[in-house]
Amino acid sequence: MYRIVRKEALKPTVILYEIEAPMVAKKAEPGQFIILRVDEMGERIPITIHDYDREKGTVTIIVQTVGATTEKLSHKQQGDCLQDFVGPLGKPTETEGKKKVCV
Repeated sequence: MYRIVRKEALKPTVILYEIEAPMVAKKAEPGQFIILRVDEMGERIPITIHDYDREKGTVTIIVQTVGATTEKLSHKQQGDCLQDFVGPLGKPTETEGKKKVCV
């Protein structure tokens, strides 16, 4: 299980989540995404990785509440856990030789 260590409403329907996921944080690169499942009966949805902290072992995602799964996710609170948080997935954005990168 993957614990929500921080939840912050950026707008009424846009929420930032910091998730305890050390194995994902260890390997995450810019431009990648995760697949999450809120609970055992939930569907799996892809979400872009917003940020990661290898030292803390956390991954940050930003989610807009637009459907059944993101609505269910919006009811989770700090300290609650997610069923699945798989990743990082996808080909990372190439950043070698770049001074600053905004993805």
